[in-house]
Amino acid sequence: MNKKAGETAPLPGEGETGSRYTVDDLNIKVQQAHEVLLDLERRREEIERQKRQLEELRKKQRDFEVGHRAVTEELTRSIALLERHQEEWERELEDIRSVRKTLAGQLSALEALEPASWEPANLGEELTKALALIDQSRAALRQAQGRINRLGWDGAVREGGAPRGEEAAAEVEQESGFWQKVASGFAYSLPLILSLLALSLFWFWMFKK
Repeated sequence: MNKKAGETAPLPGEGETGSRYTVDDLNIKVQQAHEVLLDLERRREEIERQKRQLEELRKKQRDFEVGHRAVTEELTRSIALLERHQEEWERELEDIRSVRKTLAGQLSALEALEPASWEPANLGEELTKALALIDQSRAALRQAQGRINRLGWDGAVREGGAPRGEEAAAEVEQESGFWQKVASGFAYSLPLILSLLALSLFWFWMFKK
């Protein structure tokens, strides 16, 4: 069919398909494509977020497993060590209590001595008992010395961490005080002893006549 004058030929690409889309249609298509891209971007971001969450959860799970195992093992070892030391210290404490009770008994017995109250007639017997008690206390100290040394203490029993020189001076002073009491008791009883001796000599002289 021949074209009439004045008619223009259709542009390339125009035909039935090209003629069915208008500018508005194209704008709608572009808008739809843009929305699809935005939706895909949101999905990608959501996937990335979930990926980060999963990675964080996996890291926390690994940290939990490693930390749980390590701390559990360390706690088990520590508790076993403490229980072992607790048993040793309880035995040591019981030993200390026993030694302390023994030494306290010896100290009480020594402090209970009152030389001034001894009867002159029984002075020798009282001195023998007192010396035996001192020897017994020294033996108890020697027996306890090994236990005391295990506690890290040097020398004999110290009260309040007193230096050895001060302790020795205190011991000498205590012994001096003891014998001073003995001498004092004897001095108090000396007039009575002399009187009895004089009376005995007088009766002996009278009966001899």
